[in-house]
Amino acid sequence: MMKPVPIVRLKKGNMVRVVRLLLSSEDSHLRKMAAFGILPGVLIKILQTYPVFVLEVGYTQIALDFEIAKNIIVTLE
Repeated sequence: MMKPVPIVRLKKGNMVRVVRLLLSSEDSHLRKMAAFGILPGVLIKILQTYPVFVLEVGYTQIALDFEIAKNIIVTLE
């Protein structure tokens, strides 16, 4: 099993599993990611990495900038 890394270090097309989010419970970004289903244990497909990160979570596609995406720690599936 691969060591957990920030999602921003991986490539388009990778399927990953969220390990943790590096955000405090007071951070509004944490609430937004939870609302979109980006939580520990969830599978995500990386659809795009530039100019923004586009992630597929279930049937939803989410665009995140680098500053937010770097807080998503994942492992490759």
